[in-house]
Amino acid sequence: MATKLTYLEDFDVVTCDAKVESIHTTEDNRTDIVLDETCFYPRGGGQDWDTGIISNNSGAKFQVEEVRLDESGVVHHIGTYQSGELKVDDKVKCSVDIERREINTRLHSAGHLVDMVVERLRLPWVAGKGAHYPHMSFVEYDAEITPEEAEAIKKDIEKVANEIIAKGSHNEIRFMPVSEMHTVCKHVPENIPTNKPARVVLYDETFGIPCGGTHVKDVHDIGRITISKIKSKKGITKVSYAVEGIN
Repeated sequence: MATKLTYLEDFDVVTCDAKVESIHTTEDNRTDIVLDETCFYPRGGGQDWDTGIISNNSGAKFQVEEVRLDESGVVHHIGTYQSGELKVDDKVKCSVDIERREINTRLHSAGHLVDMVVERLRLPWVAGKGAHYPHMSFVEYDAEITPEEAEAIKKDIEKVANEIIAKGSHNEIRFMPVSEMHTVCKHVPENIPTNKPARVVLYDETFGIPCGGTHVKDVHDIGRITISKIKSKKGITKVSYAVEGIN
């Protein structure tokens, strides 16, 4: 049975109660724990996984070092015990490392804000893959521009992005079939994962994002963005960015 993903339902979820469904040993001799529900985000969509602690009332404490979502929708919490051991059917408490979650969320949201600005500037670019890690944050687009154009666009994206951040927002979560996402999203990718609920996050009434990652509740929480570089090669334009206090 697929794991219930509580982080999809609320911007601020970093703890939850759960039940242990299965426990296995990994090939590298770590422990793989499956729960009936989780607040831990598994790596995907260019966003890194959460880390944290799974514990019970008997003193067992499990350090979550890696989180993966498999094709059937089951989340695997991989790590090592700090004390005691968990057993199948144990009632446990999940606690995400808040600092790491906040960093990942701000970087991920900043990437989508770049998408929003590209749209507002009416650039005819189609979003592709992205990466939202402290050591490497960028969004790629199907587009070709000259170095001279890149420098001007770089300044425009940074200016408009920080204006939006300064103004703030009230982001909204909506669950809906992929077939209906076009009603609130101007671009709906063809490769939306089918192993988790289909969800849209609206940064305002004009910009919806089909996305299963974690997001800020208000774009003001992203903090100031710097567009560090825009480079175009073989029809792909890569916009690299940094977020104040992280990169």
